[in-house]
This record gives sequence, C-alpha cells and structure tokens, in this order.
Amino acid sequence: MNSNSDIYEFLLDNVQKIIVPEEIITLELSISRYEFLALQLSEKFRTITMSNLAQGMAVPMSTATGIVDRLVKKGLLKRGRSEEDRRVVTVSLTDSGKSLVEDLKEHFRDFLDRIRSLLTEEEFETGLKLVRKVIVGFQKGAQNPVQESAQQRRSIKIE
Repeated sequence: MNSNSDIYEFLLDNVQKIIVPEEIITLELSISRYEFLALQLSEKFRTITMSNLAQGMAVPMSTATGIVDRLVKKGLLKRGRSEEDRRVVTVSLTDSGKSLVEDLKEHFRDFLDRIRSLLTEEEFETGLKLVRKVIVGFQKGAQNPVQESAQQRRSIKIE
C-alpha cells in the first residue's frame, strides 16, 4: 500500500471515519463547515470584527455576512458594534453558541482520547509532529506561488 493509488483508495474508503467521527454526526448539526469555522473563530477571539472573521475564514466580506446572518437566525451568534468605532460590526457567541461550541470541543476531546487509546504516547507524538510538518509545508507551499509571481514581475520604466 505504498503507491499513491493504493493510498488514495484507502483514504477514500476511510477518511469519513477520521474527518467526521460518528459522534459528531450524531449531534445532527445543521451548520455548514464555514458556519462551524465562524463559531470557532468567534469562540477563540470572544468578540471579532466582521472583517477579521472574513479574513480568518478566507472568504469575501459578502460571504461572511451571509454566514453570520444564518448563525444569527439560528441564535448562535449576535452582532454588536465596536466601542472605538461604531461603524465596525462585531460578532460574538450567544449562550446557545457557546454551548454548541463546548459540545463540539468535548466530542473532539473524546475523539482524541480514542486516538490516544490506539497508539502509544510515542506514536501519538510522532503523528502530531508529522501532521504539524505537513501543515507547515502546505502553508509554505501556499505562500510560494505569490512570492514567485512577485519575483517574476518586471518593471517597465516610463519616461
């Protein structure tokens, strides 16, 4: 199982078990992954501006606005205004939103405990190091095209 085709087939057959454990599916969430990300960012920063939320989700402001609209309707987020600049819209979790995020975090901790129960501490730490290495590699890879295109630009002298 070392060829890319074999790995692809194996991952395709089993990725659902890893990415979306059954316990999270049973929560019967009616939120999209972007809504989930918006909740996570709101929880992390307590109160976040709409522009920072859009940037954190890597979506345009109009998309972030639609996502927040849906979460406000579901009672998971609330809008506010910045005290420093009343033009700036902020969002934060409601009590229901906090409760949902805590439930999700608890399920994630249980999921990690299941992984730890299958591995030795050394295997777990090695796996964590490898995941971090891959993430950093992807982040560097995502930055390289921008850097390369900037280096390939030529200046035209206008006289």
